Amino acid sequence: MNQPYIKATPEPPAIRDAMAKASEREEGGLPVYDFSSGNIGRLIGDYQVFEGFSLETGEVPEGFQGVAEAIKRGLRKSFVESPVGLSYSPTGGTGIQKKNVIKYFQQVHNVPLSDEQTERVIVAAGGQQAMAAALRSISPETEVLVPKWDYAPVVGIASDESWKLIKLPASGSGGFALESLKEKANKGSVFYTSMPNNPSGYVSAEKLSKAVEVMAEKGGAVIWDAPYLFTMFELRDGEASFAPDFLQDELAQFSEIAEEYSEHMCILSSISKTCLSAGLRYGFATASKKWIDNMNAIIGRENLSSPTPSFIIGNEILTDFVDGKIRVHEWASRLLASRFNYLLENDVPLLLPENGKYGALYALMETSELGSKVKDKLAKQGVITVPAKPFFGDEVNAVRLSLVSVPFVEGDKLWEENVDKLAGLID
Repeated sequence: MNQPYIKATPEPPAIRDAMAKASEREEGGLPVYDFSSGNIGRLIGDYQVFEGFSLETGEVPEGFQGVAEAIKRGLRKSFVESPVGLSYSPTGGTGIQKKNVIKYFQQVHNVPLSDEQTERVIVAAGGQQAMAAALRSISPETEVLVPKWDYAPVVGIASDESWKLIKLPASGSGGFALESLKEKANKGSVFYTSMPNNPSGYVSAEKLSKAVEVMAEKGGAVIWDAPYLFTMFELRDGEASFAPDFLQDELAQFSEIAEEYSEHMCILSSISKTCLSAGLRYGFATASKKWIDNMNAIIGRENLSSPTPSFIIGNEILTDFVDGKIRVHEWASRLLASRFNYLLENDVPLLLPENGKYGALYALMETSELGSKVKDKLAKQGVITVPAKPFFGDEVNAVRLSLVSVPFVEGDKLWEENVDKLAGLID
């Protein structure tokens, strides 16, 4: 498939390539005579540093027990059976990790990947590293279109690249103008979007599907940033609620997109939001071989090794998630809906979607003056928010509120205290 919007594939970094080959042989049970890298942590690889290891999980929220068990297995594999967590591990993921990622994209997105197409996936140190590598793989002559409301770092990455960034006008409550995309997309251009949207929470499988269709017709591509796919809830009659059936219906609609158009897509995801494990930095992506080769080269030039324990633990969590043993996202989505309701009950002015669907972990609070000024005023009272300007591209009367930066305690009293303080300052 011709992909003029992707840079010519560079030679892989020599050390990264050699380490990956050594790892592949080890996983296959083949003899390895390894002279590949300065992997000094391997010097004690045949020693057992810790004689014993005992951890018992305590009382944790619904569904998190499975995550805790996966973390425990990952810690054991990283440091107890042998100290592999002190060694380098290949950037881009091992063969075992990549096959797990393939299962995820097969199950969640219906991407038509075979179990052996590991060259079509990559493991990264978080979804953001995958996003940056995907954008930096785009050729200099390409136009990249982005919704007016979208993830702030994209603009920063664009400022360091030679390709042209085009912001599409907003449509309705946080969505993008499809007609503008049809008008401005040229042959071989690329459309980036987060869906569900960070920061507006906008969700529409139908609009994303139409956008992918437009880009495919133009011979271009879509970068779909999808880490929030399992944190969606409904808004009806001014009240938020979560139901598993609603989530499954939405996932089914989204899965039809990649099933048909995966050749024109780079899909990004992670365990961060789905499994409440953002700090582990375990993200992944699927795209064409050429696109993945470019991403591998970019990451391999900047990081000689992946974060070994994070990748080991992250793979354990992903294993249990694709096997259906981890469902903590349902508990998280109910909590998100409850926290959203408390904002509404306290008359915090929010930008609400017109279609009654909401996603991501944030809410946009509308302000009577520029958000950057309001952010500073609130900060003087200890209320910390994020100005919406970086997500919008211009000054705008809004700030972004995180729904998850406050820890959960019984009855969610700490969240209520935070919202009470905020509401008291905006009266």
